[in-house]
Amino acid sequence: MNSPETIAAIDLGSNSFHMIVAQHQNGQLQVIDRVKEMVRLGGGLDKKNNLTPEAMERALTTLERFAQRLKDIPPHAIRCVGTKTLRTARNAVPFMKQAQRALNHEIEIISGFEEARLVYQGVTHDIEAQDQPLLVMDIGGRSTELIRGIGQEPQQMDSLTMGSVSMSLRHFGDGIISHTRMAQAEMDAMTELRGIRKQYRQGQWERAIGSSGTIRSIARIIHTAGWSLNSITFDALKKLRKQVIDAGHINAIELEGLKEERRPVFPGGLAILYAAFKSLTDLMKINEMLVSDGALREGVIYDYIGRVTNHDIRELAIDNLMQRYHVDNAHAERVHVMASALFNQVASHFNKSEERFENALRWGAKLHEIGLAISHRKYHKHSAYLIQHSDIPGFSRQEQRTLSTLVGAHRMKIKSSEFNSFQLKPLLLKLAVLLRVATLLHRGRSLETMPVPNIELQQGVVTLQFAPQWLEQHALTRNDLKIEQRYLKKIGITFTY
Repeated sequence: MNSPETIAAIDLGSNSFHMIVAQHQNGQLQVIDRVKEMVRLGGGLDKKNNLTPEAMERALTTLERFAQRLKDIPPHAIRCVGTKTLRTARNAVPFMKQAQRALNHEIEIISGFEEARLVYQGVTHDIEAQDQPLLVMDIGGRSTELIRGIGQEPQQMDSLTMGSVSMSLRHFGDGIISHTRMAQAEMDAMTELRGIRKQYRQGQWERAIGSSGTIRSIARIIHTAGWSLNSITFDALKKLRKQVIDAGHINAIELEGLKEERRPVFPGGLAILYAAFKSLTDLMKINEMLVSDGALREGVIYDYIGRVTNHDIRELAIDNLMQRYHVDNAHAERVHVMASALFNQVASHFNKSEERFENALRWGAKLHEIGLAISHRKYHKHSAYLIQHSDIPGFSRQEQRTLSTLVGAHRMKIKSSEFNSFQLKPLLLKLAVLLRVATLLHRGRSLETMPVPNIELQQGVVTLQFAPQWLEQHALTRNDLKIEQRYLKKIGITFTY
């Protein structure tokens, strides 16, 4: 029997930060620790969408404490994701640098699409979903995710720009609660929901499942009051809504089961859930909603397990993109094989980042021609755009930006400035050179087996060595290499062959 692997997932939510530590052994997962701290990062955005110094300090202090718990876990078994607030914050980049130092680990900012996918994974593993059509709803601090799927496979994913923090600040920021304010908050939520109504008709799902803090809090209050025993119902929501409005002020809300830390954001979260039941009932017919303990952080855990057990969703996503844009699979594979052979010769240059860059190179080789679906002229730029702006399951924003930049630089003029924002710029530039060489050698799209040249990478120098007489027999390739020499010289790289 294999020894258990300890893994950790951290969710930097807009309201609270969560950390889950688990042991994975022989396909089984056992949670051994959970940590939650109310940080209110989303409440710390000013009018210009910058994180305030106070909010950043709360976050950094929490991350330092998390780091203590993570110190004995291998870095490859830790994944930390940021959500809506970090997607929105204008000063996210400088904050992220401080946050990663405090946590002593990389932080990935994920898209709303990816957040929805991971939430669904967390919920469906928690309830052990079979081949049953499901509707999953997750109300976060600044976003709300709605996902429809069958079993553990999501089919429709939406991330709406409303959450318990943002809705509470907008309508109940001074603490006052009235019927008019609650109705307006619900109307705002219904406006957000209106655009996706038709995509969530009942018949496409059989069970509605809610997750995360807001919905679990509502369920706990409803169950404690005896209004519903096993689920959230619309009748129970109506009773809860009346009590909250009658309180008149956030500080006056007295509900058994409501934690003090959640009180300031509770009215906004309630308005969103009430609006979902009310506005979508004609299509969705939500008579009741069950509640799951699974959420984003559990989804991150199961996503990691998939990656280490050869069920990496990213590989499937790449294959789907290739199919969607009618990529020449045989040619892409030839470029991939050449790029990998070159990489293996210089892998030591990438040390601890080897796996990350090897993955990026493989995916870049497979996707470098997807832009041909738009136009042959400057197709590398079209390829980069499609990668940057597509919803690609399993990829963080940083991973997509890395891949997009790599693919955009695989031919013709290369701009060193496009790499400036990357912490590992020198390594990414080296990777771009490997992809450029691999695509250049296969420019003729010949079916003949291409010999792999020897390659050496030094500071500012790239050297290729071919078999004797090979270049003399392949004049077009030799000319392409001469042109490549000029391109690389412009960014300070000496290219010899």
